[in-house]
Amino acid sequence: MIKYFCGSTTASVSSISIISESQTQNPKLNEIPAFCKEEVSFLSISKNKRMAATLGLISMLCCVMLFPRLHALILYTESNSSSSPIANLTLDPVKLKLTWDSSVSFTEYTCCMEVDQSFICKMVYNKTCMFSINHAKPIHKGALFRVEAMHNHTLYSAEGRFIPQGMNGTSVENFSCVIYNFSFMNCTWKAGRNAPEDTQYFIFWQYSKEEDVQECPHYIRDSPGRHIACSFQDVKDITKRVYFLVNGSSNESEIQFYDEYIDLYEIEKLTPPLNITVNCSEDPAECIVRWKRPQLSHLKGNRDRCFAYQIDVRNKKTNVPETSFTFQNYNVKKKYILQIRAKGYNCLISENWGEWSEPIEFGMDGDHE
Repeated sequence: MIKYFCGSTTASVSSISIISESQTQNPKLNEIPAFCKEEVSFLSISKNKRMAATLGLISMLCCVMLFPRLHALILYTESNSSSSPIANLTLDPVKLKLTWDSSVSFTEYTCCMEVDQSFICKMVYNKTCMFSINHAKPIHKGALFRVEAMHNHTLYSAEGRFIPQGMNGTSVENFSCVIYNFSFMNCTWKAGRNAPEDTQYFIFWQYSKEEDVQECPHYIRDSPGRHIACSFQDVKDITKRVYFLVNGSSNESEIQFYDEYIDLYEIEKLTPPLNITVNCSEDPAECIVRWKRPQLSHLKGNRDRCFAYQIDVRNKKTNVPETSFTFQNYNVKKKYILQIRAKGYNCLISENWGEWSEPIEFGMDGDHE
């Protein structure tokens, strides 16, 4: 039996087919419509003579909606052959919401997703399973979804293999995001090496799988007009993990999508340390440098223990665990320049080095040391 499914969220779109293993070579699969707007129920096709007409209807319903496309195919199997009461798996790939039918009233189900030989499983008590952002994994390279339940000492199951479609090398490359100044986020990417010239990319993000994804509010374009970046002006809570989806459209070929989960605090570019002071003496010949930790928007209270520092004096970098540093062998006849930067340590703070402070001069007038 062949079943077709068109599914989407408000902002991103999916085109999914769930087929039996014996039908994977059926040339009619090439006629599955590439995209659709709203999620619709499965359409079952039990007679070959009705296939062409049904495909035409699906195409007409889906193709009147014009927006970014996300292509995928699901290979549907049953471990207990046709005897399994668990059937009709349906997947919303953006929400990672899995639903199914069952002819037996099981008291509980176990649903799992497998990505790169890593399993995520949860127990549910109805025929719906949603994998949260905190536990989900990207599926742009494919995934296996499985549902199983026990009845009368027999384990029944059904599974669907999620297979992204599109020409290799068409999804975005070098995707990265950085948060500046507490709430401004900039995401950048490069066009896929094999992407047609008319490819246009669209980026969406999502705080929770229960929410609809939101599209980029401010795209940045290159000279031909292709989206190459997005700026987000008001990132409210960088303690959250966020789902990013970049898909694309082209008149020449299907475009592979790219997705990623990012802990926002990990991509924050820390501001420089504050209130840097330098006090020097001749006997002993040393300078004591003191400062305060960078300002944070998402963590309150005393967070001094959450930082490590790096101080640069005379182009020599020294890592410092506290908010003070003693610069020895100070030459009173020389002028020095220092800068300090910080990174997180054992807290929900980025462990990448932040921005350098403005250069600070100290010492007597004269040649720089």
